[in-house]
Amino acid sequence: MASIWGELKRRNVVKVAVAYAIVGWLSAVFLVSTSSIADEYDDIAIADGHIHLLDFLQNGDYLENGEIVQKIPGAALPAGQRGKRIEAVLWAMDRANVSHALITGMPFLKKWSEDEPVRPAYYLDATSRVVRARDTDYHVALALEDFKRQGGDTALRQLERLYPCVSGFDGTDLGAVDMIAKRMKEFPGVFKCIGEVMSRHDDLTNLTTGERPRANHPALLRIFDFAGEHDIPVSIHHNIAPVSPNEEPKEPLYLPELLDAFNAFPDTTFIWCHAGISRRIHVPDLIGHLDRVLAAHRDHVLIDLSWVVYPDYVLKDLDGWAGLIRTYPENFVLGSDAVGRFGDYPDQIRIYDPLFDALGDLNLIEKLASGNFLRIMRHEAVSLDPSYQYPEHRFSRQPITPP
Repeated sequence: MASIWGELKRRNVVKVAVAYAIVGWLSAVFLVSTSSIADEYDDIAIADGHIHLLDFLQNGDYLENGEIVQKIPGAALPAGQRGKRIEAVLWAMDRANVSHALITGMPFLKKWSEDEPVRPAYYLDATSRVVRARDTDYHVALALEDFKRQGGDTALRQLERLYPCVSGFDGTDLGAVDMIAKRMKEFPGVFKCIGEVMSRHDDLTNLTTGERPRANHPALLRIFDFAGEHDIPVSIHHNIAPVSPNEEPKEPLYLPELLDAFNAFPDTTFIWCHAGISRRIHVPDLIGHLDRVLAAHRDHVLIDLSWVVYPDYVLKDLDGWAGLIRTYPENFVLGSDAVGRFGDYPDQIRIYDPLFDALGDLNLIEKLASGNFLRIMRHEAVSLDPSYQYPEHRFSRQPITPP
């Protein structure tokens, strides 16, 4: 009897050993397969669809002797040295394995009101107004020109990685399109896109003096028409809904304004910044709303997943967002939304690993990381004829002819 019992125990031990061996083998296979995906996407370069060269005081980091010099209020780089800002961006991109980037200025300047004891550096630092920074495009263009002059052929190759935008205009001014055309004529071969167009940007546009912009404002319609005519992509910030400080869910009340623009200009390529989300915006079923937008406009609308939409929405429902991206694999881009600060740039852009994990498909990951951005951006900068004029009364009131 004892010998039989011993044999049974021996066989059981063998079975357990075999079972553990099988489990170990399967685990090893799983780890190898998942780690191989992870190793591959760690090496995939990202195209950053959202960088501000300057902050809300029109300052920005620059590179000096291989070191980042942080933005200093009131500091200025002399003529001929402004290319150091471009050096800082490229240095940061190299550290983060970012191959290409959309760069723009900052179309607003935060006012320091006399009743504020401390200078505000950010638009939410005080209740003072923001004013439009019409010279921000000059800062960007002159930085690019200085960099080009100093660097020769190497600089030209590096500049091919950048997609500079015009942003310093008033989105409620019917003459804004002429301002954009003027900048492009003043700096031929520099600008490749328009944006970030500010429309329905919660506190930022509410702090703006005067009329508030919206996506279907006639002034912006003229800009979108011009962009489509010249094959210029447009990056636009337009909140999908009002803010709700108490986290009360809101309906997408502002979405129809943006859809007016999308419907009117099917030949214009739009990048919708942050999927319409800003701070304190709480919209139920955001994925469903985006699904319906892309179902109708997948040929010319892309969604930018930078800034607060990523932690506030995407990370909280990775499976849902991965499913949306699988449905529209060519309609999403990534971004840092860096605002003139580049010392910690890798921490601002290398945040998407959880989303890559959720996708788990290298082809999809590559499209999201850079392929979609590079597909829709124009690689040659805009060069307008010096005599070009946008039609005077398109999308505006016609002059009244006297009887």
